[in-house]
Amino acid sequence: MAPQILIIGGADTGRAPMAAALLRKLLAERGIAWSVESAGVLGHDDDPAEPEARDALASLGLDLSAHRARSLTDELVAAARILVAVDSGTARVLRLRFPNAAAPIITLGELAGRQRDIPDPFRMQVGAWLNYANEIERLLREGMGRLMELVEPETGDRRPETRRPGDQGADLRTTQHASPESSQFSILTSSFPARLAAVERCERLATLLRDVPAVLEWANARRQLEEDIKAAGAAPAAPTDMAPAYANMLLALLALAPAAPAPAQAELLLAAVGRLREPIDQAALSALAADMTRWTQ
Repeated sequence: MAPQILIIGGADTGRAPMAAALLRKLLAERGIAWSVESAGVLGHDDDPAEPEARDALASLGLDLSAHRARSLTDELVAAARILVAVDSGTARVLRLRFPNAAAPIITLGELAGRQRDIPDPFRMQVGAWLNYANEIERLLREGMGRLMELVEPETGDRRPETRRPGDQGADLRTTQHASPESSQFSILTSSFPARLAAVERCERLATLLRDVPAVLEWANARRQLEEDIKAAGAAPAAPTDMAPAYANMLLALLALAPAAPAPAQAELLLAAVGRLREPIDQAALSALAADMTRWTQ
């Protein structure tokens, strides 16, 4: 049975489900299939995630629409390998309520070796939620080694193969090569919804870069854009679709931006990724080449 990591917040509608979703993403990047769930100490059972939490994570390519809050129970604590509190106040509550818990109790800040509590952004604008989501992701990345040691000590030095969304293209191309033309077209068209979802995530990020760039951390935004562009390029809509070449050009365009794009550049990026909603032809490739020239002007 996969180890269970339980992230604990107050109501389980904001920081805790955000942290759980971000941790699942980071573990998936490392090929680790551990169970990550969240719960709260305040009893807001069945409440959905806060709208701002959903919007903030949607801009990072993650979906909280199905999340429903639940209260922390003795059974959940007994099943967990580790209890990760969103802040030190929540950790104190856990230690008082569950003094005999077998699972270690640690805060997000402690996991990363920092004295840092993520504030509760309740009633703040989505920009604040996005800032805190980015900080939660940084803490989780920095604390990954410690997390592995606490959950399964023997995996601390493990270096699993990383499989990113764009990697599915290799499997798809292999299948296509071995299939008849009709089957090939069926495979291509069935992958198109995944491409549209990746394009929508890119468009959301490009819109934020254009309208409210201060709420984004460029390094994280760029990494998410690159992953989604690779995923879109790996899902051609037809045998003649030039999406893979177009995606490579988009990645080259991002390589021209060591810092966050200016609003005009973000507008170019928004238009460029939007073309992936349709099959890519030579005209689209030429338009992107023109965009790349304007990007550096």
